[in-house]
Amino acid sequence: MEGLRVENLSVRKGGFEILHQVSFEVAPGERVGLVGDSGAGKTTLLRALVALDPDFSGSLTWQGNSLRDLGPRTWRRTLVLVGQRPAMFGGSAAENVLAAARHHGLEVDEQALLRDLDLAGVGDREAQALSEGERQRVALARALAIRPAMLLLDEPTSALDETRVRLVEDLLTRTPVGWILVSHDPAQVERLTERQIRLEGGHLVPLNPGGPA
Repeated sequence: MEGLRVENLSVRKGGFEILHQVSFEVAPGERVGLVGDSGAGKTTLLRALVALDPDFSGSLTWQGNSLRDLGPRTWRRTLVLVGQRPAMFGGSAAENVLAAARHHGLEVDEQALLRDLDLAGVGDREAQALSEGERQRVALARALAIRPAMLLLDEPTSALDETRVRLVEDLLTRTPVGWILVSHDPAQVERLTERQIRLEGGHLVPLNPGGPA
C-alpha cells in the first residue's frame, strides 16, 4: 500500500533555497531515520511535510491523495509533527491532550496517555509552565491522541534523562504507527528505525557513496 510520497520538494527562505528537489517514499507503518549534519535541512524538511513552511514547491501525497485534496486539517491529522521545543496551548497538560483529540472529533483517555509517559502528576499543571522535558512528553501524548498515520519526530527526547528516553522509545515501539525520526543520537536512530535517508546541504544523498539513496 502506498504511504507518503514526496516528489521534487524544494523550500525557499529569505531568497535562498534550503531544500533542493527532495524526493522519497515512506510506506505505511515504516520507520525511517532522517540523518545529516546540523544545518542540513532536516527540521525544514519535517516542517515542509506538514506545510508549515508556505514557500515550498513540489508534490506531497498520502496514499495517493495530495495535500490539496485532503486539505491542511486532515493532512495534519494524518502526519503529525512533534518538535524539539513544542509550543503548549493555554490550560493544563491534560487539556492540551484533550483539545487536540476533540479538535478532530475524537475521544481519548488523556490520563492513560500521560501515565504511559510518566506524567501522572502533571495533568493538572499549567502546560506553559512545564519543563522542557515535560513539554516534550506532553507533545507526544497530544500527537498520539489524534491517532496519526505517521509521526514526524524532531529530536523528541533531547531534554529527557536516559530512563525517560527508554520509556518514550518503549511506548513508540508499541504504537502501531510509522515515523520519520530526527535524532542527534545515532544509537537511537538505529534502535527506532528500519532504514535511514540522508540530507546534505538541502539535498538527499546516498548513505553510501555509489549506493542507492
